[in-house]
Amino acid sequence: MDQIREVEVFVNIFLQSLGGGLQSVMKLFTMLGDEIFFILVMPAIYWCVDALVGLRVGVMLLLSGAFNNFFKLLLRGPRPYWISDQVKPVVHESSFGIPSGHAMNAAAVWGWMAVEARKKVTSIVFILVIFLIGLSRLVMGVHFLTDVLLGWVLGSLLVLIFLVFQKRIGGWLKERSVGAQIGLAFASSLLMILISLGARSLAAGWSIPQAWLDRAGEINPLSIGGTLTMAGTWFGMLGGFAYLRKWKGILDSKGPLWKRLLRFVVGLIGVLIIYLGLGQLFPSNEDLISGILRYLRYGLIGLWVSMLAPLLFESLKLAQIQKKDQ
Repeated sequence: MDQIREVEVFVNIFLQSLGGGLQSVMKLFTMLGDEIFFILVMPAIYWCVDALVGLRVGVMLLLSGAFNNFFKLLLRGPRPYWISDQVKPVVHESSFGIPSGHAMNAAAVWGWMAVEARKKVTSIVFILVIFLIGLSRLVMGVHFLTDVLLGWVLGSLLVLIFLVFQKRIGGWLKERSVGAQIGLAFASSLLMILISLGARSLAAGWSIPQAWLDRAGEINPLSIGGTLTMAGTWFGMLGGFAYLRKWKGILDSKGPLWKRLLRFVVGLIGVLIIYLGLGQLFPSNEDLISGILRYLRYGLIGLWVSMLAPLLFESLKLAQIQKKDQ
């Protein structure tokens, strides 16, 4: 290990030496940065709070996830426990370490929710959550300090870029035909995949050091499965939203609390049926067919969240779809 890595490993060792109680608490904050947590939060906002806010949160999550996968493949950095026997992984991770996906997603998604909330107290709480999620990854032994810092920087940059351009891009898209919007959603999803494939191609001839494999266990850091997940969900979500808005309008997420809760339960059941059902039917290999099926599976989940579930809510009289933008 070089001197910088030795210092960073010391940070992990020190934090882990503070005891199992800290690790238990940090596990909870790690969960707040998990992709599966955000995948539950985005539909909850979309169906039960404000559809347009939920859409923007979803865009931030998927952009963050896609770019994080790209940078991981580009930088190909190890995790602490891959290079040091003194760092004990509390959770197992199979992807490269830098930048931290938890830190980047937290900064992007919780950061954007702070922008949407527009309240000082809420913003402070969300910033604290972002910090604790990043800290949890050091305590878990799965990231170096530089992994977390770069994740925070990249996630924050996404928030700033989105803040500057989202209204202009949204206004421009509304003037395009629904076919053009769906086509752009599909093309941009393919671009997500292509940039990750490009980053992976730079690793041609590179192999995982045996010392990493000896400590890491079963890993597959060159997989683009995460990118396919983000790209498929992106296409399904944005394509479905564009079609629904043109055809019928936008989901009115307001209403009595019992209707909101019921919408979430019904919608979540649909997500689980697609996720678990197709997960059992589709292969999970690294070949082309498996990749296409993964893209389709998550595309259907995105379509369910943005269009199919709202149509079901309307048919069940749990919500209305209104022909207007906010």
